[in-house]
Amino acid sequence: MKKIYDLSPEIRPDMISWPGDSCPEITLLHSIKYGSHSNLSRLTMTLHNGSHIDAPHHFFEEGIGAGEIPLEILVGDVRVLRFGGVKTITRKMLEHADLKGVTRLILATDNESLWKKPDFDENYTYIDIGAAQYLTEIGIRLLGIDYLSVEDFQGLDGVHKHLLSQGVVILETLQLAGVPEGDYELYCLPLKLGKVDGAPARVILIERD
Repeated sequence: MKKIYDLSPEIRPDMISWPGDSCPEITLLHSIKYGSHSNLSRLTMTLHNGSHIDAPHHFFEEGIGAGEIPLEILVGDVRVLRFGGVKTITRKMLEHADLKGVTRLILATDNESLWKKPDFDENYTYIDIGAAQYLTEIGIRLLGIDYLSVEDFQGLDGVHKHLLSQGVVILETLQLAGVPEGDYELYCLPLKLGKVDGAPARVILIERD
């Protein structure tokens, strides 16, 4: 039986969130314990809590929204590529990787150790603008990473803007501990929300034959 990897962190009030974003809130509205005929809860969260996609509308007012991104980009073959012991992933590093024919790429880095900390750590691994430009040149349509942003915390917008302007879907806040480097089937299914800046998504990988 093919192994399934769940890359999505649990949505909970104490999960790591981007500074300035509110944390998720789960409120019990009706409770069987207190006489209701059913349990009913309300979830309040930003569109970028947990594993999520960034749509062009996140940085461009006229850009398409998360609900307008074709499912053909979000589902299909994906390459998981591991980079250990580096803070910045550069164009040169990616040029040395075998990415011929790859259109979806997920980067597994030392960020996986940051999930053991209770709070956001701004010293995460990211890609620089040269790497972003290389990925668009070779035809990448989806890029994922194992922390809350593909981009440096101090210089947030250049990498995002380049990727999104070239039609690359950004997939952030993945947990990749225990996932070997290699090729998989990706299923990334965001909530169907229309023209919005992003959308939470349950993200899984399935081993290939």
